[in-house]
Amino acid sequence: MSQERLQEQIAYYNARANEYDEWFYRIGRYDRGEQLNQLWFDEAAMIKKALKNLGSVQTVLELACGTGIWTQELVAISRKNCCY
Repeated sequence: MSQERLQEQIAYYNARANEYDEWFYRIGRYDRGEQLNQLWFDEAAMIKKALKNLGSVQTVLELACGTGIWTQELVAISRKNCCY
């Protein structure tokens, strides 16, 4: 991959970062109403709990990290993180 192409991709995803957070947190056009939003957040909480229940792990390979919403959860349980 050329350096120019890589920079284009970085710029593209940086420009969309707020949109990803709005999607995850159900803000603006991603708001699905109180009931569906709560279901979404309950499911996310279940995943967070499952990660914590894994206990400590040596290494995590995280692909397509996005804005780091899940990275912070993975950092809490791992000794080493590789994020791409």
